[in-house]
Order: sequence, then C-alpha cells, then structure tokens
Amino acid sequence: MTASERIAVGQALTPSRQLEGTVVTIEDGTIEAVQSRAAAERSPTRTYPDGIAVPGFVDAHIHGYAGDAVSGDPDGLVNIAEGVVETGVTSLFPTTVSAPQDELVAAGAATATAVDRDHDGASIAGLHLEGPHVNDDQRGAQDPAALRDPAVEELQAVADAAEGTLARVTLAPELTGADEFIQAAREQGLVVSAGHSGADFETATTAFDAGISIATHLYNGMIGFHHREPGIIGASLLDDGVTAELITDLQHLHPGAIELALAAKGHEGCMLITDAIAATGLPDGEYSLGEMDVVVEDGTSRLVEDGSLAGSTLTMDAAVRNLVEELGLDLSRAVQMATDIPARAMELDDRGRLEPGLRGDLTILDGDLTVQATIVGGEVVYEREAAREATRQ
Repeated sequence: MTASERIAVGQALTPSRQLEGTVVTIEDGTIEAVQSRAAAERSPTRTYPDGIAVPGFVDAHIHGYAGDAVSGDPDGLVNIAEGVVETGVTSLFPTTVSAPQDELVAAGAATATAVDRDHDGASIAGLHLEGPHVNDDQRGAQDPAALRDPAVEELQAVADAAEGTLARVTLAPELTGADEFIQAAREQGLVVSAGHSGADFETATTAFDAGISIATHLYNGMIGFHHREPGIIGASLLDDGVTAELITDLQHLHPGAIELALAAKGHEGCMLITDAIAATGLPDGEYSLGEMDVVVEDGTSRLVEDGSLAGSTLTMDAAVRNLVEELGLDLSRAVQMATDIPARAMELDDRGRLEPGLRGDLTILDGDLTVQATIVGGEVVYEREAAREATRQ
C-alpha cells in the first residue's frame, strides 16, 4: 500500500459541496487536490465509477467492536481500529465505561501504546473517559459499583498514563467536585462533555459556560425534559456552544426526538456516534459491557438484570443511512454529522472535510450508502470485493 493515491469517483461530497466526476489526489497522506476528472493531470490509480467520496467518518464514542472492548489491552484497541474501517470509520476515540481507577489508568497506557503502533486501521485519535463520575440515578448501563465523585487526582493519573493521548472526559456536572474537575480538564486541553446526568437547567447552563461543549448521547442517560424544569436536555438544545451526540439506531431515539434536536440546533449542532459495544458486528447472544452482563436480541443490546439499553450495535454507515432513508435528511448534512461536526467538536482541525491540506481520509459509498472502500491517510485499508473488482476494470 501507498500513502499516495488518485481516487476517481462518480461524485464527491466535501461535504459542504457536491461535485460530479471527481478525482481526489492524495500525496504523502495529505489531500493535494479535489478536482474534476477533466482537470486532473494524471490518470487515477483507483476508480469507483458509481462511488460517492465523502470524508472519513469520525466516531467520537465507541466502546468496542467485533469481540474487542476498550480496556487496558493495546491489542484490543488496534483490533477495534482495524475492524471499524469496514464501516467507513477513519478516526475513532476509544471510550471506556465506569471502572476502578487502576483499569482506567491501564486504558490510558494502552491508548498511548496503540497510538504509536503501525496498523491497517482507523486513526486512534485519543481516549474518551465516559464515567466513572456520573449520576447513579442516570447511570444506564454503567456499573453502579464503580461510580464516584470527580477527583482531579484521578484525572491526572489517567492523563499521565495516556502520555498526551487522553482527549475527552464525560461527567455529570451536578456532582460534588465537578467544577474543579471541569476546570482541570480544560486546562489540560481536554474536551469535556456532560452525560449520565440529572442536572437541572441552571446547573447545566453553568457547566456549559465553564467549558463543557458536548452533550453525551443527548436524551439517553439524562433526566427527562419538563416544561417547568427543562433540565440538561433543554439546556443542551438551547446552547449553540454545545454539540449534541445522537445515537441514530432508531432504538435509542424516536425519530421525532432526532428531528427535535435538528430543529433546535440545526444539523451543524449535532454529531453522530455509535456508542457501539464489543458485540457490534457479531451475532445475537450474551456479551458484557465492562462488568455488566448484556444480551443482544435482534441487534439491540440490553442489560440482563433490568432490560436497560446497554450501548448499541450501531455502525457509522448505518447511522448515516438511517438519517437519510428513515428521516429524509439530505445526504450531505448526514455526512457532515458523521465527519466535519464530530471532528470540530473533538477539536481536530486536520480532518473531517475533503480539502487540500487535510488528512487523506476518505470513505467511498455506493448508491445504497454501503461502504465500498475506506482510505486512511492515503492508504486503502478496506475495499469490498465488488469494489475491488471494479477498480481492476
């Protein structure tokens, strides 16, 4: 494989512009040009005649894939990165669940190791700690035995082990010690998000002003909206500085709830995530999420003990398809919610768009929005057999 390719496609979504008959030229892992085929000076190295080139998907919230869970094992993290490319993901943020401190420190060290490894998968862009500093009443599938109030020293220990690869933390802003924790996290350059929270409107608004910029899986793991107390959901919908995560598997969220978020915030205020667990891509059956036992039936993952939703088996390509096919959202906007918007929310300025100077991360879709090929840093790391045959013709 090479980090330089000239990819010819039937259409390209940058995603702000739609271009027909396009060649995307990548040199040394960086996009050099996005131009019409007629203007391209050299012949393509690969051709997908009916392909739709979009920026590579960015999954900022994923717990596992195809049997591997985010943990202290760097091999597992690499396996996840190599697996998700078949779903069009080119950058991911491995996400922990609430766990004892030593396990979170180990996850930090594993991320530092995995980031430095050569592999044929998605870019591991940084670790996301979801918990253990969340509200017990809104814990969802988080292990209740592992929950605790925020402590800056715990954050620092994980950050030290991660050696610069800790990227984000999710916490409930109403907990004791949250204010100091948010400040410390922002001072370290971390993205801070609010989730698994029972915060009232005023507490949430104050936390957003203090530096929280993402609402973790909006609606899910949050105290319900009430017209006399809109709570953290209402605050998230109203604050233009907060990007709302959405799990668009149509199980976590009713289509009307998705449409409400889009109406309130615009598509540019919403980012797609999978919240995928290790069972993703595997048959129905019994699995685990941290210390919690889960069962997957008809693709839906639930806790064995009480039937609560426990992560998902959603993939990013399916998340985009659901928005387009089930809600009628324009493809370019759905793609933006899976690329540019999460990249910006995670403070990545080198990816998420098909523009000269950015990373050579592309996903090639067909007319059914199925992934045909995935290119990471100019290297073709996944190609469906049918697409592979087409490029040979």
